[in-house]
Amino acid sequence: MIEILTIFFSFFSLLIFSNFPLNYFFIKKYQYILKLTYTEYLLLNLIINFNILLIFSFFPINLKIVFFLILIISLSFIIIFKNDFWKLFKENLPLNFFFLLVFYALSSVIVKNGYLEWDGLSHWLHKATVYFQGGGYSDLAGLPFDYYPHLGSYVWAFFWKNSYLQAEYFGRLFFIFIFLLSIISLYSKISNKFLVLEKLIIIFILVYLSTNIFLFGGYQEYFIFFIFFCFSNFFKKFFLEDKISNYYPELILISISNLILWIKQEGFFYFIILNIIFLIHAKRTILNKFVFLIFSLILISILIYIKNIYFGSLRFNHDIINPETFRNLDLYYLFFKIFIISKYFFISFIKYPIWLVILLSITVLKFNSKFFKNNKFIITYLILIFGFIYLIFLNTTEDVAWLAPLTLNRIVFAVSGFLIFVNIELFNLIKEK
Repeated sequence: MIEILTIFFSFFSLLIFSNFPLNYFFIKKYQYILKLTYTEYLLLNLIINFNILLIFSFFPINLKIVFFLILIISLSFIIIFKNDFWKLFKENLPLNFFFLLVFYALSSVIVKNGYLEWDGLSHWLHKATVYFQGGGYSDLAGLPFDYYPHLGSYVWAFFWKNSYLQAEYFGRLFFIFIFLLSIISLYSKISNKFLVLEKLIIIFILVYLSTNIFLFGGYQEYFIFFIFFCFSNFFKKFFLEDKISNYYPELILISISNLILWIKQEGFFYFIILNIIFLIHAKRTILNKFVFLIFSLILISILIYIKNIYFGSLRFNHDIINPETFRNLDLYYLFFKIFIISKYFFISFIKYPIWLVILLSITVLKFNSKFFKNNKFIITYLILIFGFIYLIFLNTTEDVAWLAPLTLNRIVFAVSGFLIFVNIELFNLIKEK
């Protein structure tokens, strides 16, 4: 019984946490420039808070004090605008119950099993434990895979420390929350020609096809999924039409892309891909793009500087140029590896069927609507991300036939967050027909 109550406590704590620092009704009341939906404000608040936690992660800071300060400030705004929140809650009652019910269902599985998968135990738990025990970034040195990015572990420790029972698995429930919130935020983008029940069915389908309990066992893929989702969401909102003259949208994208540098090793290359998409496709002035590029270079420089101080260098599992790079000059060997990688690509699409729906949606939209006229960045993303994944496995010194079935499917799933919105476009197109 106490664990059931703790799940609900975790849900409402995460919801309150997501209402800080930008309060939807306060900003709406004073007509600030950003016109976002309520769920988009929750996404943006999470991005801001994760950046704040990233800064705190380099120092031995009391996690409980930070947590309660955020909750007190957020609750104060909720109390001030309690009538507005109550009205919003009633207007979206079915969606709210859906959110709570699915969160509870997924969380119950995690809490009941309680165990961690291989990467969770080998890589990420060690860092989370250091932060849970009050350590700082310098205390990560000497841990297994200490040079791996740490943000996912820090946020895990943050909610672990601030859960009622302080059991490790309650710290991982934030992965479920950010995943569900991402997809639920698409609800407002579904055509009003659908009934409420039909909209909920669409959201349920996307959640169902994107859920893999295995990945909640300490892996970071749902965090990466969330970052990709937020980037594409705000990119579409602000940068496909040149209507905004200030730099707020750039700051949002920079804040989002900064996080991906500190979650997983491949985040360094994801960061570059996201920057390329902005520079090519954002309908902004040369000056805007130059400022964005400068800030991006500063973020990479900070990453390299910090890694050099604590771990001697910015390290990856394998050197970018290694003996395998030159072995690939043998065309027979190269094509054999491409065949193996392609095989496990298709297996990954089957294992994570959300990709089958995404590819179907892209195909239908390409030939049956004008959608791609203003969304060419999707093709650029597919080329860059698939090209990058192939390069990873072509250049690894590990046996591809052994490595690909273990890791490729998780990478393929994580990057799907960027494109999941196209499924909504397909449903809307079908309804219009």
